[in-house]
Amino acid sequence: MANCFAIVFLLTSVCDYIINKDCLTKNSNVLKTLLVYGPNASGKSNLGLAIFDIVQHLFDHKTDPSAYAYYLNADNPQEPASFSYTFKFGKTVVRYDYSKLSFKKIVAEGLYINDKLVFSLDKRTQQQDFSHLKDWGLSSLNNLFKDEDMSFLRYAANNANLKENSAIFKLMNFVSSMLWFRRADAGNKFIGLHNRIENIDQYIVDNELLEKYEAFLGQYGVDEKLEVIELPDKKVIYSKHKQKLPFFAIMSSGTSALSILFYWSCFFQQTSFIFIDEFDAFYHAKVSEDVFKFLKTLKQQVVLTTHNTNLLDNSITRADCCFVLSKGVLKSLADRTSREIRAGNNIEKLYLAGEFDSDV
Repeated sequence: MANCFAIVFLLTSVCDYIINKDCLTKNSNVLKTLLVYGPNASGKSNLGLAIFDIVQHLFDHKTDPSAYAYYLNADNPQEPASFSYTFKFGKTVVRYDYSKLSFKKIVAEGLYINDKLVFSLDKRTQQQDFSHLKDWGLSSLNNLFKDEDMSFLRYAANNANLKENSAIFKLMNFVSSMLWFRRADAGNKFIGLHNRIENIDQYIVDNELLEKYEAFLGQYGVDEKLEVIELPDKKVIYSKHKQKLPFFAIMSSGTSALSILFYWSCFFQQTSFIFIDEFDAFYHAKVSEDVFKFLKTLKQQVVLTTHNTNLLDNSITRADCCFVLSKGVLKSLADRTSREIRAGNNIEKLYLAGEFDSDV
């Protein structure tokens, strides 16, 4: 069909580079810390929203409704948007597919575990197959009371007595722990993990994290001495100068971005997957590199969109962990060239010279 296309984000395409294995998972067979590049309006932000569609699809975690207001392909607004997610838990592979005509209107859905059907349904053709539910611990469901706007997987997971070692339980647990957030000028907007809308400064004060926060900023060159002053109605963080100033009212955009990062870093251990859109839009180059190195220490998969080519450096990353999204094609630098990428190559120079512009 004209003007329809699919974007595939493959995180298992690992090359045999011996460098920077901290960008891979512990067993080195999955990409862990990734950078996504692309021209303006290439779809980097939409990539994150598409990946996190499943979070709002299966849970009521906080999001910005306007982000999903224009949901379908504008050239084919009658065609549903289709999603396919593949997860691997140990030796178990779970694939979940669904299609929607709007952010909330589901038209088709299917779940497969190790290529075996759990259930499938298509409201357009009126075809469905629930004959295998009992094989997966879902035999007690009463479909008569299912909300038509709710995905069947969500309904099943919420109403079945699932064991923690079941593949469906693991899938739901993973998705509920995914986290997306973005650059500072958009405020502390996020998808996933929890529903709370918190002021970052109030969170720091309430949880007695001022010393930790001050040290965190200091790691990235923000040398400020801070204190909490109790006002008649609340406690406020001030910078220690002769004239005391409310810190969150005077901070730079870069410090604001670091503050958002600090806030979410307090929850990183609870996450399963992290996506930060334009993570270093307000950072100095050195801060950007230092934050990237910090994110590499996490065990979770982390995807970062950026325009900062200084990070394309074989001393801190790898060509298979750096992706380019352009003209609807998302591939790593390693898969965008026939050239053999070696540790001594200057991949930033190759990138700027157009080596990775073609879709090999």
